[in-house]
Amino acid sequence: MHSRHLRISGFLALAALIASACAGTTIGAGPNGELLGDGELIVGGTSETADDDGLAFDDTESDGDDATTAEPGPRSSISMARANWSSGAMQAEIYAQLLEELGHEVDRGTALAPEEFYPALADGEYDFWANTWPIVQGAFFEQTAPGGGLIGDKVEFVGQQMVLGGLQGFLVDTATADRLGISTLDDIANDPEIRAEFDSDGNGLAEIAGCDVGWGCEGVIDTLIESNGWSDVLEQMKGVHGDLFAAQVARAEEGEPVLAYVWTPGPFITQLTPGENAMWLGVENPGPGQNVAADLPADQCGLSPCTMGFSPSDIVVTANSDFLAAEPAAAELLKQVKIGVLDVSFQNVKMLAGEDTPADVARHATEWIESHRTDVDRWLTRARAAG
Repeated sequence: MHSRHLRISGFLALAALIASACAGTTIGAGPNGELLGDGELIVGGTSETADDDGLAFDDTESDGDDATTAEPGPRSSISMARANWSSGAMQAEIYAQLLEELGHEVDRGTALAPEEFYPALADGEYDFWANTWPIVQGAFFEQTAPGGGLIGDKVEFVGQQMVLGGLQGFLVDTATADRLGISTLDDIANDPEIRAEFDSDGNGLAEIAGCDVGWGCEGVIDTLIESNGWSDVLEQMKGVHGDLFAAQVARAEEGEPVLAYVWTPGPFITQLTPGENAMWLGVENPGPGQNVAADLPADQCGLSPCTMGFSPSDIVVTANSDFLAAEPAAAELLKQVKIGVLDVSFQNVKMLAGEDTPADVARHATEWIESHRTDVDRWLTRARAAG
């Protein structure tokens, strides 16, 4: 009964966190600087839109909505990749199943880190993936592609899957923050006595439980440490993020200080929850391109405005440009799909509770599609009209 109460409490706190982060006048930068004006969020399979015939999300491209087209014959095979973080698994599977409804065979590929995916995408090894965070992964576009030129000349962002859906930063447990007067990462970096609380091996460096090698967040954290002159006082512990975070949860349960990188949507903040047993640390001097603040209440972030070292990010598809030109129907479908932040977060909690096999994720995606069938049918109609 106690664990059930905690889980429900985590659900409610997660909903409040995401709502507060997306509210107010402080918004953030998407891949093209575009935002949904009055986009509405799907929660629990229902739409807040009164008109059942309309999309559940704001959509200004209405031309051709009522077009009817014949079902096409078999389409080409599509090769997609998946991110090697589990919180994005359902998003990827939703796209795969929708493309199959459109008539494509879909090779779901392998789970890759961004540093592996983007060169392979530019080289035509894959057609797309659904797991791009432009704020932290856009730097890969500036790298050299396998065949020469820039990766960004051969791939592109597609659609607005989840506008400002990605919130990232550093969590500290509330007990330690209150005891030591910590509200920013700067507080830890600048005080040797506070740093010692997060230095488990005695090397004089406070340890941040960080990211997998090859993830975009790995580079952002390293750059943040270097640009602030913190290389001799802070270090990012790199490894499997889930394992690193689990160790921090265990520390919290033992009453030990916690300092960890985390993101939403995801299950992690149902264990260390801002506003309950944890808080986001502000960062006074974020790294390049990471200075957009999140609109968070004081009990979730001690710095106002709350710059967190990471700007809020859209989550979007990235696809090979030649693929998009060759497959206009698939391109249009990728452009249309929108997924609610809370839908992904609550599914991630199911995975944390043990529903984490490929079959489970496929079932979750199927259930999401059926509960959003009005939107899905509209997206498919538009895709078929495009090709």
